[in-house]
Amino acid sequence: MLTGFGLLVGLLPRPAAAQAPTDTLRSQQLPTVRVAGLRPTRFAVGSRQLTLDSVALSNYRSGTLADALGARTAIYLKNYGPGQLSSISLRGTSARHTAVLWNGFNINLPSLGEADFALLPINGTTQVDIQPGPAGATYGNGAVGGTVRLSAAANSPADWGRGWHGTAQGDYGSFGLGAGLATAGFSNQKIALRTSFNYRRADNDFPYYTREGGGRVRRYQENAAFRQASFSQDATLRLGQHGELSAAAWLTDADRQIQPGIGTNNTRAQERDQSRRLMAAYRRVSTGAEWAVRAAWFEDVINYRDEVSGLSESTVRTSQAQAEHTWRLAPNASVRLGAEAQHFAAHVDGYGAAPRTENRYSGFLLLRYDPRPRLQLSLNLRQAVLPGRQPPLTPTAGAEWQVLAANRHALSLKANASRSYRAPTLNERYWRPGGNPDLLPEESMGYEGGLAHTFKTTRLTLQTELTGYRQLVDNWVQWTPGASYWSPRNLRQVRAQGLEAGSTLGWQPGAYRLTARGSYAFTSTEKTRGTATDTDPAGRQLPFVPRHTAAVSTDHGWRGWQLGTTLTYTGYRFTDASATAFLPGFLLLNASVGRTLAVAPAWQILVLAQGFNLTNNSYQNYENRALPGRNASLSLRLLWR
Repeated sequence: MLTGFGLLVGLLPRPAAAQAPTDTLRSQQLPTVRVAGLRPTRFAVGSRQLTLDSVALSNYRSGTLADALGARTAIYLKNYGPGQLSSISLRGTSARHTAVLWNGFNINLPSLGEADFALLPINGTTQVDIQPGPAGATYGNGAVGGTVRLSAAANSPADWGRGWHGTAQGDYGSFGLGAGLATAGFSNQKIALRTSFNYRRADNDFPYYTREGGGRVRRYQENAAFRQASFSQDATLRLGQHGELSAAAWLTDADRQIQPGIGTNNTRAQERDQSRRLMAAYRRVSTGAEWAVRAAWFEDVINYRDEVSGLSESTVRTSQAQAEHTWRLAPNASVRLGAEAQHFAAHVDGYGAAPRTENRYSGFLLLRYDPRPRLQLSLNLRQAVLPGRQPPLTPTAGAEWQVLAANRHALSLKANASRSYRAPTLNERYWRPGGNPDLLPEESMGYEGGLAHTFKTTRLTLQTELTGYRQLVDNWVQWTPGASYWSPRNLRQVRAQGLEAGSTLGWQPGAYRLTARGSYAFTSTEKTRGTATDTDPAGRQLPFVPRHTAAVSTDHGWRGWQLGTTLTYTGYRFTDASATAFLPGFLLLNASVGRTLAVAPAWQILVLAQGFNLTNNSYQNYENRALPGRNASLSLRLLWR
């Protein structure tokens, strides 16, 4: 692991001119410069892809992935409060049905089977890619509702030849908010380094209103303070024309009070979440082939304490290894063959005194073939091996056809069919009492189709995409009450179907530039059948799945000035299985204004003011969890290039 950033300074060659990498296996005839290999998205033909690049993430650098996704997309995140648990729901599925990958490795907690997006800081991440829909053949376990891929500098198209650069920022905001970050990097044609650190804290003693005695009563939130810190280090070293060695570390530490529900007793609950993630990889690219090996080690710690239950501790260590080989059979055909192994070692109070260990394996084959310049096809296969149970073979087939490419217009049709699986979590199998070691893996079969249109002139670009989908999930795991404790069971089949629409406009007539984005999602997720012991009715929208979500954002720039707006809508959500009680929908309006000043040839200062919930809505994202009204923050960012 290359963490000694300062010790490497004296060993670095002098900077050279920048060379942008492209998505191809071919090597360019330049000294020590090699182009990046094929990305996994090349084999995801026919699937919808969403990307938040460094520009879209810029205003959220001191925040978390929950902040960026909630403002920039129509994806629903169930948020328990500022800095509290934030779980994603892609296409109406649960958080356990979304695979979250960091540099190609699944970082979902093996115990819970999901990731808390409020614990994933943006700083240290260069790009976020979201692929809604099942993709188990490409990304493995848990990719049932979708996949979120986080890229750091070690696995992104690095800005080679940039030399030294850095950023420092400080934030001050409402309800005791304070944050700071620092990022430093260096790259020439041989090596690329990036170090980042950020810290964030808040008291979250915001006011909120409750209904008591027929009127509104103003109260202040208690026991909701948090602090978070994160450190990441990435390094990439080019070895001649064809080899590349990379390494990365990502350390996070969060200490947060657990916000009590409205009207419940405050038990002074507190949770400490720590994650240590290390990875190393070697890749070799030649004219007609590419092979890569990667290894990672994670340690996830969750220590929970309250005045009633006392202390509960959890430590899970994960070791992962991946190997793959890619053949470029022809300019229009590529094949990738690979394997993955995972080992879990869990020391969890809820499992008993003895640690629990588990091994999982999978092998995959990915094929991309373009029979015509305007027609792309892909066929992917993955077979996993799980302890005690055999998950199904998971194939994926996709096609894209560009039916129109004339003048300023391009129109493409897309289609995809995929089977996926989710292995039972460690909690579902081993929790005492109630764990069920006989649980079957969940299985999913999904279909989607859509069209994408692009209109482009010298100054304007408009991209629009419409997607329809339908998906069935069998053996859906549900925790159900028993005589004295709850237990998970494979109880039901769930159907998710809906429509997604998105459009992006870019316009730059001169010094002024505009980027506008709009997205909408209609989601219908219902239980279609259950077992005789499943008491929940069929044909009802599942709890906490909004039928309608939408997001509109604009970014304006002119001579150093910038203005941004985001407007998001979340429709009503049922709070019970019978679909009778619900939380009303809500609109959130945020805005930002900033000015960048050049103070020296290589130095700039950005002053940025941001306002949130500007209409001062009183709303709840999750039942009986208060959220703040109107609030603001002020940022000062120093950029060195």
